[in-house]
Amino acid sequence: MKEKKIDTLRHHSRKLIRELGMLQFNKGKKTTSYWHALIEISKEPDMTISKLGNSLLISTSAMSRIVNTLIEDKLVAFREGSDKREKYLSLTEKGQHELHYIDEFSNEKIIGAFEFLSEEDQNHIISAIHKYGEALEKGRLMREQVKIHTLSTSRALRKQIMAMIETIQRNEFFIPISPDINDGILRAEEEYYYHNTSNFWYAIDDQGSVIGCIGLKKINVKEGEIKKFFVDQRYRGKGVAQKLMDVLFKAALKHNFETLYLGTTDKFLAAQRFYEKHGFSRISKEELPSEFVLCPVDSVFFKGKVRP
Repeated sequence: MKEKKIDTLRHHSRKLIRELGMLQFNKGKKTTSYWHALIEISKEPDMTISKLGNSLLISTSAMSRIVNTLIEDKLVAFREGSDKREKYLSLTEKGQHELHYIDEFSNEKIIGAFEFLSEEDQNHIISAIHKYGEALEKGRLMREQVKIHTLSTSRALRKQIMAMIETIQRNEFFIPISPDINDGILRAEEEYYYHNTSNFWYAIDDQGSVIGCIGLKKINVKEGEIKKFFVDQRYRGKGVAQKLMDVLFKAALKHNFETLYLGTTDKFLAAQRFYEKHGFSRISKEELPSEFVLCPVDSVFFKGKVRP
């Protein structure tokens, strides 16, 4: 998807939020999550905090704090079930009054806008927003199903990771590679094992297929190198690369690394943009540490600070 299209969609989404009054609706200086929780509780009899958190994509602890505030404000009542840790929620009369205010506030905005649209346009908008919401949900669920694991000693697994990398190198970017260019994964104990930990990770989807990988190689006590950072084409732009990078940064901090380096090919343009967005700067080959081992296909190099 082109960046211009993404920027346009984000622009219109922000405008939609503004025009619907979501930034203005701070009655009583409460957060929007507070009011959304009230709306969701009204939709389902005996709503629980865990269900409410799942519905609003908010952690259970944060949701509990919001619900407690709603109870303190006498907008929500609760009864305990057989498990006293769970509360069954319902609106009070005061809560119903506040819900009526929200409905009136929101409906006025939508009715006013629909006056400028034909019935066909109204139906088209409702259908398009529904499809967009469904697509966002599918993308989120896909990201949540992706799991990151530390490399094991399984040779079959390592071969599977290498096969994914070589598919990207050969079939997608037509990079001529020697048979041993990815063999460092088979010898991971030599390149990625230090401080009593393995520092190579791989991502799998809900079917257990390898869809990404990343390695952290020690250069010296203060510097490390990002190695073999690849993501299956079907999962790019879906948060997998970010998950892998987060795991790597966490390990780099644990090892007290201050600076990270990496080499890549000039064909990996999207990867270069990803590094730049994460604070990496392009450097010349001469600026690399003397201990940095050059890969024959790499022609572009980056340097970045380790961040929390």
